[in-house]
This record gives sequence, structure tokens and C-alpha cells, in this order.
Amino acid sequence: MKNLYNKIIEKLESEEVLDDFIKEGVSPPKYIDIYAGQDLDEDNFDLFGENALFIDWDIDHTTEPPTATVTFRLAYEQLRDTSNISLNRELGLKFLTYVDQVHNILDGFESEKTGKLELTKEGFNKMDSIVDIYILEYECSYNGRKSPQRNIHEGSYDKLQLTGQLVEKVEYDL
Repeated sequence: MKNLYNKIIEKLESEEVLDDFIKEGVSPPKYIDIYAGQDLDEDNFDLFGENALFIDWDIDHTTEPPTATVTFRLAYEQLRDTSNISLNRELGLKFLTYVDQVHNILDGFESEKTGKLELTKEGFNKMDSIVDIYILEYECSYNGRKSPQRNIHEGSYDKLQLTGQLVEKVEYDL
């Protein structure tokens, strides 16, 4: 997953993508990191002065091929300021534009060790968070680690022949 993570960062920081964000009138993610609950800790509030994107994943090795569920948590400028309702509405629309831009980059994205990312779920984070978070969840195939082989002797058997070679060893005291 390290390969996918690095490729995503490289893509999000490319000039082409930065230009696309600017054309849409929104800032690209300035802070990209592996998700570790940053949005739940009040001490991290300063991290969210700029747009942020956090990446998290789970891999199911019981499927063939293994399946990765990759979750992106997107934070945008604070939407909770209700002092100016019309400004808040504009920020909300920019936030949705930001979500669209990130999705356009991620949808179908792939690396050497993963298949194409396919969107499976999206929506606002319902957990207690110090900032507003939108979640994009994707799935893809994953071939980065070798899965343990299962069911090597799968199939049906018509006959099973068992032979035994048990020998009883007897010792005598003389």
C-alpha cells in the first residue's frame, strides 16, 4: 500500500492537479497523511487551517485476489462558523467542489500493486470530530503481499485408499 500512498501524494502535488483545483476555485489538499484519528484530537485543530486529506485502508486476504478498502477523509476550511450564513453557504459549495475534485483524481486511480479504485461509499462523517470531514471509500484488488495458500487440495474424491503399516513391537524380559 506504500506504493499506492506515494503515487496518490505525487499525483495530488502535481502541477496538472494543482491547476485543476485552481480552475475550480478551490485549494488542493495541503496536508496529506495516513489517518490516525487526527480529526478527533482537539490538540490537532491547527492542522486544519488548510485543506487536509487522510488515507486509511484495510485489506481482506480471504478473497481472491485480496481486496483493499481505501478510505479518504477530506477536511476543508471550517464550515461551522455560523456568524455569516451566506458566507457559510459559499464555503459549503466550495467544500463540495473540493470533494468532486478529489474524487475525479481518485476514481480509477491504480498502482503497480493495486487495481483501479472504485467508489463504494461516500458521505459526511457522523462521528464526533473537531472539523467537518467528508469520507470517500473505494475498493480495489491488491497484490502487494502474498496471501497464504488456501484449499490446496480442493476438489472431490471418488475413492480413497488407505493402507497401514502398523507393527507392534514387543519386548520381553529374560
